[in-house]
Amino acid sequence: MTDQERIARLEAENAVLRASLAAAQSSLADASSALADAQKKTALGDLMGTTTHEFNNVLTTVLNYARMGLRHTDPETTKKSFEKILAAGERAARITRSVLGMARNRSGGFERVDLRSVVEETMVLLERELSKYRVSVDYDLADVPEIEADGNRLQQTLLNLLVNARQAMPSGGRLYLRLAHSPEEGLVELTVRDTGCGIPQDKLPRIFDGYTSKSGPDETGKGGTGVGLSLCKETIEAHHGRIRVESAVGKGTAFILKLPVDQPKSEAIPATTDVRSPA
Repeated sequence: MTDQERIARLEAENAVLRASLAAAQSSLADASSALADAQKKTALGDLMGTTTHEFNNVLTTVLNYARMGLRHTDPETTKKSFEKILAAGERAARITRSVLGMARNRSGGFERVDLRSVVEETMVLLERELSKYRVSVDYDLADVPEIEADGNRLQQTLLNLLVNARQAMPSGGRLYLRLAHSPEEGLVELTVRDTGCGIPQDKLPRIFDGYTSKSGPDETGKGGTGVGLSLCKETIEAHHGRIRVESAVGKGTAFILKLPVDQPKSEAIPATTDVRSPA
């Protein structure tokens, strides 16, 4: 085989490789798009499930006290029934406002998002569940600027972290939510801290790996897939943010999310994940 023939053969092989690479890149782009779409549908499904469950609780309260008021017509029972029905109606109104807040300006893409509203709307949906499991909540929510983000995905991330925190405190505990702004860094910081069981040091480096951290759903039907924290990490990375984890067995766990106020206009440095024990 002459040199020219060898060169021609190499060029043909390179052309085949380039075509294969282009096809692989196209398939990867399609898979990434499908994954993003699936994540949005998962977020919507979880939020709808939580909302439906809360509305069912409210409706059960209304029906039970309406029946009690009809059975017992003495003034004291009637007054108590109306008070319980009124309280349930007011809770239903808060849930409705929360759902409307989620739907408002949530196109599924990046837009200006009020992170404080996202926190407050999510907590409305979980307040009954947290109370049931004797988890109290402390808030330290500063006024922060709106950030450029996908509100639905951030809300699902927060919901995952809150459910994990609640599950880490099966006998009750305290949940701490903090929202702060760092103008120098151009970042908004969200902290979700619990006083739960904590994460063993040998498991910390792998908590964001899929299918490693959950043994099954709890009695509420939540948890169990083992991919919640993995999706949280992907969401923060998609926002060019950073996520840090601090945990100690017997003391609790904190997830600190740092998100840019404005998304970079050009290719950004990938987000970082940090796991550590509290000092």
